[in-house]
Amino acid sequence: MKQEYYEITSNFSPVLNLALALLRERGYGDVCEVISTSKISVVNTEYDGWNGGTYGYTVYVSLSVKQYTSFSSDKIEEMEKLLSEALNESIKGNANDYFNVQIGPSLSKEDIDWNLIGGQNGRATLKQNIDTIKSIMISVATGGNRIQEEEERYKKLHAQVGRDCKKLSLTYNNTFYSLWDWFGKWKADFPKYQERRIFINDLFAPTLAYFENTESYSNIETIVELDDWERIKRTVIKIKRESDNAKDEEDFQTIGLLCRDVIISLAQAVYNPMIHGATDDTGKQIGNADAVRMIGNYVSVKLNGSHNKELRAYAKATNDLANQLTHKRSATKKDMLLIVSSTIALINFIGIIEEKY
Repeated sequence: MKQEYYEITSNFSPVLNLALALLRERGYGDVCEVISTSKISVVNTEYDGWNGGTYGYTVYVSLSVKQYTSFSSDKIEEMEKLLSEALNESIKGNANDYFNVQIGPSLSKEDIDWNLIGGQNGRATLKQNIDTIKSIMISVATGGNRIQEEEERYKKLHAQVGRDCKKLSLTYNNTFYSLWDWFGKWKADFPKYQERRIFINDLFAPTLAYFENTESYSNIETIVELDDWERIKRTVIKIKRESDNAKDEEDFQTIGLLCRDVIISLAQAVYNPMIHGATDDTGKQIGNADAVRMIGNYVSVKLNGSHNKELRAYAKATNDLANQLTHKRSATKKDMLLIVSSTIALINFIGIIEEKY
């Protein structure tokens, strides 16, 4: 199916980035934080053919169940209104397109209580069972094992996976209770082996997505504990996921904005003007979003003394680099990787000072 203009990520990302910049400048940093760490999709939901055509897009913002339920219905409506207005302002002068925003809950990995099926051992067993079912279905449909050889094992595993997914409220789209049911489907609809493989991969993708580990993302690694830095943790997870999938300039710029946001959150988490000073070494007042000076003052106090001179220099260099890169106007994959690496290094450095290990 053909995608309309703003359904394409590279077309919508610049509009979203501008909208978030407008909201942030107007003091709605909390709203930007929620939106920046959420899963977003855009769907063309309305069309009016009058006067050249007008396209209405619904922007779906999916929050984890825990995050969604932490907000009142009034706050959800306020965020929807603010983002809708900012998005439409970002395309001001374009009379042919408009946006509406809907914020809703979506089950995410952080909402899953694996203790319901035996903790991490149960999680590992469920993942293995799903992988086995998937392999069996592909094998019998592509000239591998015979249905008669796998039917009993398949039905047993399928029933167990169904029970476990129900306990966890996980999506499980496999409705083939028998391999013979699957046989009827592929014979009728998928004459080619490749079509059968694609169908099975798509069938299991929503379930397997719950098992993705942030540890699997390459190039970046947090070595400190972030559980009580919830906002920072959410953003780091999104940075890891999005940087793995980033493909074009708009994606790279989005990662830069996320890194800038998480550095500000990091500074706000550790900086206390009563302890670390309300002004920098030139006497300039430090604002509540001035991450460079907040972290600079914090490090100067926490790592004072001549024996910490090298550590202070390292912290300053890492902090300066991360902030400098997040403000670059151009964006390449190299820029993105440097931004992410320096940002994670800064988080690790401050986390170690705070003894989060």
